[in-house]
Amino acid sequence: MSSKRGRRYDSKFKLQVVLETLNKNTTTTSVKEKYDLSNKAITSWRKKFFKYAHTTFEKKSKAFNPSESPEELKKIIGELTVQNELLKKVSAFTN
Repeated sequence: MSSKRGRRYDSKFKLQVVLETLNKNTTTTSVKEKYDLSNKAITSWRKKFFKYAHTTFEKKSKAFNPSESPEELKKIIGELTVQNELLKKVSAFTN
């Protein structure tokens, strides 16, 4: 028997395992044996799945995405250009 300790699984695999354990025609034991997993791993994945599954349907906070608002970027670039020109003029007078 191979060692189960230290193996890493990606999130898609974990989801697949959890969903298989939720199938009415499948037992956790059969999934455990099919993938050579420990009960502890499956239990942990299931707990995490049930704890965070609701977040799938929550509205995510909208992060600034430059590709979404090129007009906003143009405005910022314009303001920075004006500030840069002013700083150049002030620098020329102080030198």
